[in-house]
Amino acid sequence: MRASIILLLALLGAATHAQAGTRSGALAVDAIRSSIAARDCGQAVDRLKSGLNNEYPEVFLLAGSMFENGLCVKRDWARAVSFYAQAHGGGEKEGAARIAAGYADPANGPDVAAALWWAWKTPGFQLSHCAVPQEAAADPDRFVAALAAWPAARLASCNYIAGVLSTIAAEVKYPELAAAHGIGGDVTLRFLAGVPRIELQRGASHEYELLGWVSADTLRDRKTRRMGDGFEAALSAVANRALQRYPHPGGIPADTLIQVKFSFGIEHQMR
Repeated sequence: MRASIILLLALLGAATHAQAGTRSGALAVDAIRSSIAARDCGQAVDRLKSGLNNEYPEVFLLAGSMFENGLCVKRDWARAVSFYAQAHGGGEKEGAARIAAGYADPANGPDVAAALWWAWKTPGFQLSHCAVPQEAAADPDRFVAALAAWPAARLASCNYIAGVLSTIAAEVKYPELAAAHGIGGDVTLRFLAGVPRIELQRGASHEYELLGWVSADTLRDRKTRRMGDGFEAALSAVANRALQRYPHPGGIPADTLIQVKFSFGIEHQMR
């Protein structure tokens, strides 16, 4: 089994996270996170409820994370899925990756059918070894029936690969240092699933126009190697967590290679 996946993540420039939504939604998320950081759970929950009432997709996404991890609320995977699904329906593509990653996790099952169903809704997941016939791809009942015919080894390997890739897709963030200096770049992730091991290779980097007044120090700093290193560091930290999260099922050929290209880019617009 060999595969090549191109997963392009377009991350907003001024923001230090990958959420696209509205400025009001982003501010609401920042306020909730500030309350959590200050260990003021009462205030965090009040702000969460306000954001949910306003139906901000970004807040739905954060609510899912809070309920998945038990942050200021009781851990409840079913409620987390509901919020992630609402976030995905509101345009937050990360919601699908978080559902896929969660369902692949033994802590929540695992539920292979649900993990793969949502993994295929994650941009860039094109792994033919884990695909179902086209007529089953959009029908949940046919999708489950197709997977029922798979051998256990195929189910286990696909659940593992979907879990690792979905965790990375859900959690990788635009490095704050690079965002502040208007730097973009590419990193190719090589996932040797049978080993298992993840290797990273930095590709081209590029500079974006810096808006407003810019200091000479900033202009000098954006030329240094540490800017580009930030993309590798961001991916490396998430990749290591992803490998630790899922038990390796064994039986995956040692030469299995999955390549994922992450493109960190800037869009100077926010709704």
